[in-house]
Amino acid sequence: MAQNSKEKLSFQAEVSKLLDLVANSLYSEREIFLRELISNAADACEKLRYQSLSKKNLLKDEKDLKINIRVSKKKKIIEIEDNGIGMSKQDLIDNLGTIARSGTSKFIETMKNKKEGDISAIGQFGVGFYSSYMVSDKVDVLSKDAENNETNIWSSNGKESYSIENAKKEKRGTCITLNIKKDADEFLDSFRLRTIITKYSNYIPFPIYLKDLDDKEKEEKINEGSPLWLKDKKEIKDEDYKQFYNNISFNFDEPLRTIHYNAEGVISYKALVYFPTNQPMDLFNADRKNKIKLYVQKVFITDECEDIIPNWLRFIPGVVDSQDISLNISREMLQNNPIITKIKKGLTNKILSEIEYLAKKEKPKFETFWNNFGPVLKEGLYEHNDHHEKILPLLRFENSINDNKISLEEYIKIMAKDQKEIYYFSNTDKNHIKNSPQLEVFSDKKIPVLFMIDAVDEFWIQNVNKFKDLEFKSITKGKVDVSKVGENTKDNKDKDKKIDSKINDLINILKTELKENISNVIISDRLTKSPILLVAEETGMDINMEKLMKMHNQKTPDSKKILEINPNHPMIINLSNNLTKIDHKKMSNLILDQANILDGNILSNPTGYLENLTEIFIK
Repeated sequence: MAQNSKEKLSFQAEVSKLLDLVANSLYSEREIFLRELISNAADACEKLRYQSLSKKNLLKDEKDLKINIRVSKKKKIIEIEDNGIGMSKQDLIDNLGTIARSGTSKFIETMKNKKEGDISAIGQFGVGFYSSYMVSDKVDVLSKDAENNETNIWSSNGKESYSIENAKKEKRGTCITLNIKKDADEFLDSFRLRTIITKYSNYIPFPIYLKDLDDKEKEEKINEGSPLWLKDKKEIKDEDYKQFYNNISFNFDEPLRTIHYNAEGVISYKALVYFPTNQPMDLFNADRKNKIKLYVQKVFITDECEDIIPNWLRFIPGVVDSQDISLNISREMLQNNPIITKIKKGLTNKILSEIEYLAKKEKPKFETFWNNFGPVLKEGLYEHNDHHEKILPLLRFENSINDNKISLEEYIKIMAKDQKEIYYFSNTDKNHIKNSPQLEVFSDKKIPVLFMIDAVDEFWIQNVNKFKDLEFKSITKGKVDVSKVGENTKDNKDKDKKIDSKINDLINILKTELKENISNVIISDRLTKSPILLVAEETGMDINMEKLMKMHNQKTPDSKKILEINPNHPMIINLSNNLTKIDHKKMSNLILDQANILDGNILSNPTGYLENLTEIFIK
């Protein structure tokens, strides 16, 4: 055995920079020091287990590999001990005093250039041990090499130097003792440590035991060790799946569907995700994030990886575990990461395929799913992506023909004779749609119209435009010619008669009097019962879209609408026959006000409307 001599050595320059950065910067994630030390301990156990396959006597009598964590408020220490491979004196110098890795300089520069360093990246560069100095002002590393039985203790206050000397340790492995800083005493609480272990290291494959040295009770095993998502599906009970769903999602309902699969290929990963039965209360909150937890080799990385699933699937909770991602990758580096991008694509396609399966094979479940999450799924059509062809067949709409929610495929099957477009009416007020004069000609001719009652409909429809070869056509915008579509087409010959000159006179008066408020006055092709109607211009913003923009305080100028009149309606006929007896301005304003009322708009001058109405009736 080597002589008992204490040796003082200086840190490599890069280590000094790193230690200064870690010790003197304020981080919001100081708790990750424990994750890093546990990961290192697990690595040491894994290395020993691997080497023992070829070196039969390496494990000796201590075959059960484990990690022990001990804490004492009185002594102000935390100990992390493993019975893994251990380190020799040279290992301690190489691993803790020197960093022969080119990535370290890059890491240091990255940290310095950030306003608030993301310390979670530290382990990726093989320097996770130094996160110890975020919470401690002195660290002792006692290690016994499994092969040579050499024992040394490494000590440093994290400044310029460290010391190494021979020591005694009964069993192989490494014990790290952290002397906790005053401003980090929160980590001397055993409950706090238990929470951190469960959060980050719950599925480390070696048992993790926690012992409060100030308490006489026995040590407690903290981690589960065997992740549910890594188990064979045949071995997992429904109640296990449900319990895991409730734990990771904080939802209290039953999962509507469980998706557990292993993706293998260019990128390999395991995924366990769920469809909730009920709608989370914060589903439509602008700042709501997805609930997918990212693991790398069973080590928790983050639950704030926005790129692992599209925002329009944010209601899906679950876990993704991949060995192809660098351990301890930072959140910043997850953005635009090619591996994450491929996982996102695969996961999204899998989820959409499962939704499609529900739609075809389990319609009651799909109906529940659609009622809760359909509006969110539609957001995927507003976003430019490769999934439109999969999302469109999943859409369901109420319609003017029956009381069922139908798909676009089903709509095509009930289209009227000679129909060339998919007609839709967008308005968040379903009752307004059903009672609107816009529907009159479509109802009379039994031409189906889709009701788009979700706010998002107005946005995605501008982005998609068509389904298969059929374009979407708003019945509240521009000219709608259904003269050759549907039933009763012969009756249209009556409408081709020359318009009475008095009706033309009325149109000219309305154009003149309302020129500041409307863009045009025309004979309507869609009114069969009501006298008047407002529609948006073909190239303008749809009426409902304009309302939505204003509701969300968007600076949207009032666009001029087209006023359509029904020349066969008694009111229009009566007005046209009495143009010499009534005030043209008041009559025109009255007609415009009535059109606005039919459109669900609030009148800017209701008193003026009542006065005009009274005067017309009296005369």
